[in-house]
Amino acid sequence: MLTPIVQSVPYAPDSPSVTRPATTAEPILNQYSLSNAAGGSGFVAELSGFEVLVLAKEIDFALRGAYINNIYSYGSSQLFRFRKPHGDDIWLVVSPKKGAWVSANVAEREETSQFTSKLRGELERARFSSSTQADLDRVFLLRFEGNEERTLIVELMPPGNIIVTDGSGRILLALNEVRSETRRIVRGGVYSPPKQSRLSPARVNAEEVAKMLGEEPTLGRAIGRHVGLPRKYVSDALMRLGADDRTTSEEMAGREEEAASTLRKMVEDAQERPAPCICETPSGPELYAYRPQGQKVVTGGETVSALCDRLLLDEALTSAPRSEPEDSKRKEIEATVSKLRTDADALKAKAAKAREAAAAARGSPLEDAISLQRSVGLQPARGPASPESAASALFTFAKDLESRAAVSLESADRLEKKARRVPETKHARTRAIVRKKGEWFEKFRWFVTGEGRLAIGGRDAQSNSAILGRHMDANDTVFHADLFGSPFFVLKGGRDQTEEEAREVAQATVAFSSAWKTGLGSADAYWVSPDQVSSAAPSGEYLSRGSYSIRGKKNFIPKMMVELALGVDRDGRVTAGPEAAIRLRCEHYVVLVPHNEKSSETAKRVHKDLSGDAASTTLDEVQRALPAGGGKIIRKL
Repeated sequence: MLTPIVQSVPYAPDSPSVTRPATTAEPILNQYSLSNAAGGSGFVAELSGFEVLVLAKEIDFALRGAYINNIYSYGSSQLFRFRKPHGDDIWLVVSPKKGAWVSANVAEREETSQFTSKLRGELERARFSSSTQADLDRVFLLRFEGNEERTLIVELMPPGNIIVTDGSGRILLALNEVRSETRRIVRGGVYSPPKQSRLSPARVNAEEVAKMLGEEPTLGRAIGRHVGLPRKYVSDALMRLGADDRTTSEEMAGREEEAASTLRKMVEDAQERPAPCICETPSGPELYAYRPQGQKVVTGGETVSALCDRLLLDEALTSAPRSEPEDSKRKEIEATVSKLRTDADALKAKAAKAREAAAAARGSPLEDAISLQRSVGLQPARGPASPESAASALFTFAKDLESRAAVSLESADRLEKKARRVPETKHARTRAIVRKKGEWFEKFRWFVTGEGRLAIGGRDAQSNSAILGRHMDANDTVFHADLFGSPFFVLKGGRDQTEEEAREVAQATVAFSSAWKTGLGSADAYWVSPDQVSSAAPSGEYLSRGSYSIRGKKNFIPKMMVELALGVDRDGRVTAGPEAAIRLRCEHYVVLVPHNEKSSETAKRVHKDLSGDAASTTLDEVQRALPAGGGKIIRKL
């Protein structure tokens, strides 16, 4: 049974109950080199259970209502792309060595590992439910709901692990299987968190404090050895108690309840009043969930996630690819082959000299023949009886060297064949993507008309309702296709629309309607004023969610071509609409018509054709901009 920390107050970065640290200090990376920590051994950032506690709350707040859209791999680390209905993408870094946090700066990977493919099979399209922590330990528990319940477990204890379980706790997938005397993490087994050998600071009492003080000579050792408190927080506990490393256990007599209360208060501060910061410590800069006493704050952040982006992201996303062992094996074999061939060449050269010496030894004085033997490294146990026997020994020596050279070459040939069977590492291509908060209209269908007005359209019933309920004003115009299965498009400021603008929005409306998926060549559309649109059904009729009734005259625009242009505008945003409007704001674009192929294949073709302009654009963004159903590119500009 997993024991999550109770999280009654969700941690939201913009919540008024959250105390933010001051951020006037210079950024940590400007003041410290991560390789210049005290002692010169290099600073290795690491999350403790306190930071995991706060991160679990940040994740819980950020991912509410989101579902997993895709997963990418970076060695053992995984990058989850979450999507909120009608909202922006949210990126979650999951590293078994560094932690899990919501990231604002990511690098998308175009290839995936076998483990990532299995993760997708278990979690893709799963809707996020909650994020908690296992008993103040370095273990994240991310729960998902849907047709089947799933829990994503991230364990940071070495060597680190990513585990997926079903609703009953049965293990479906594990990055690293564990088969030890104390714990088993295997597919089909029931998951249990690591056993805690120390007291939880969230529940420690005076009797337990008295017991541990009786077993240790100093307060610092008592807390460090008996309480599950991260090492960097032990000094904060001592400072709060007005003590230090030299404070003896005898000096704490009568203060057991005060010590227990202080430890519980530290957990409460991290849980209810997080103030993420990086502090200067004797061992180098350290990441804290709240401001510790007696430590110099170097820089602060609104969230622990933001500080993780600065300290941990590069390391998490540049982990060695899991295929690296194959690279090492190949290089090792190639080095051996090279040595064998070098040795064979040396043996052949030595054999040639031995043959020359053998020829010279015949007919020479015995002393000269012995010198010739020594010159090529032949030193028999018994000296030759005559020049002829010396020459014979040299010929035998030469044959032996040639035989050894042949063996080396055969071994090299066999190893070369083995090296060819070792798969080459295919290093995945990456693209740096800086995620900035998008404009409000980017969650809808959108484009800018030739006259510079914004047109927005719904993606489904919910977004239709959002557009007509929250984003429609009295001076707008509303468009709809004259067929079942059409989005509403709103032209902002459309009261003064030109005839050409009306045709542009009408064409976009029919292109994103069911006319595209059914393969129609043209369809009719119409526009009305906002006061003609009502969510109330006529008397005796019923309107489903996202449907609206139109009263009064409809201004029809007949036979609009079902055709669409898509490009990347000057701000790097993917936009789709009529060619007349797109050509004014996109240097390059493609024009599509309906076609009988998968929409994913169409998106790949479009993304490839726009690769020069889409350096900061993902394949998924292109696919989101396309209508439902496949298309064929008929023009490229």
